[in-house]
Amino acid sequence: MDKAKPLVGIALTILSTLLLIGVLTFAAPCDAHNAGMVGTCLWAGRTVLGVSIVTLLLSVVRIFERDEGERRGLDLGIALVGALVACIPGVLINLCADPAMVCNGVLRPFCMALGISLALVGGADLVMRLLSLRKA
Repeated sequence: MDKAKPLVGIALTILSTLLLIGVLTFAAPCDAHNAGMVGTCLWAGRTVLGVSIVTLLLSVVRIFERDEGERRGLDLGIALVGALVACIPGVLINLCADPAMVCNGVLRPFCMALGISLALVGGADLVMRLLSLRKA
């Protein structure tokens, strides 16, 4: 499994970077104000932005980490944060009622796809590491 270690970290870093860039560019929700109040879509976007930065940092640390236990912990953290990313827009933070808006049409499916991808890659690597630990 030694050769696969940096590849998983690189894959997680690429997914995290895509999430960060997407939320800052094409998947960014509008900052529409409704009667002087900021919409929930803006808060969902800001939350995903913050979580994507954390995920990116964990992924970069995952590339350079040498300790097997630390790698398992980072995999678990990234998998859980990926599941959180998938749930933020629309589940944890309600989006606007207009289905034609960017938040519903782009942000929600984008976060679901990348969040689930992060959860699957991190979770699969964690399971593989736990199974190899059990064999030893």
